[in-house]
Formats: sequence, C-alpha cells, structure tokens
Amino acid sequence: MKNILVIDDDKTVCLLIEKLTRGYGAITTVVRSGEDARNVLQSGKKFDVIFLDLIVPYISGWDVLTVIKNDPATANTPVVIMTGCSLSHEETGRLQAKVSAIVDKSTFDTDRFVIMLEQLL
Repeated sequence: MKNILVIDDDKTVCLLIEKLTRGYGAITTVVRSGEDARNVLQSGKKFDVIFLDLIVPYISGWDVLTVIKNDPATANTPVVIMTGCSLSHEETGRLQAKVSAIVDKSTFDTDRFVIMLEQLL
C-alpha cells in the first residue's frame, strides 16, 4: 500500500487528489498548512509521493520543500509541486532541480495527472 502526503490549503484540490489516488489503493494524508506538514514529516511516517502547494499558511511551500530535501529520511521522496501562482523562469528552474513535476492548477488535466501518478507509484 502506497502512502501519499498532500500539502495544500485548497479543499477542492485535496479532494480531487484523494479521489484519484484512492483508485490506486493509496492511503492519502492531507494537511492544510506548512506547519502541519512539517509536523507530519517529522513524525517519521514514510511517504511514497508528496504533493506540495507553494502557497500554504504559516510555513511556505518553499520552506516545506527545504525541510523535505534537507532531511535524509525524505530527501529522495518524489515531490510534485501543485501551484496556481505564476512562477518566474528562475523559480521554475530552481524547482525542477528538486522536484519530480510541477503541476499548474489553472490548467489541471486529470488524464495527465493520472499518467504522472502511475509513473511515480
């Protein structure tokens, strides 16, 4: 059974990811803030994939990504950035060096998401 972590304050996005991952028999943990994400990550629970929004309350997604990549226990866990904000070319480049994929929420495509999910799981 695969464990998936979703870090996003958008309830609709969380519900959609939960629905799509359930079809693969995954257990999905959802947190809605960067602070909650940090607590879950530090709890020792292992995740097979992490979906991360860059704009979440209390601790930014950028900072959560740093926590993930700096911890040997999570550094190699695939991270998918889910964002609705526009990223500069520089920001996109910085992210691409650290994450498995960047998904633009404004152009979200379920079919493409499922293909990506199958590759990650």
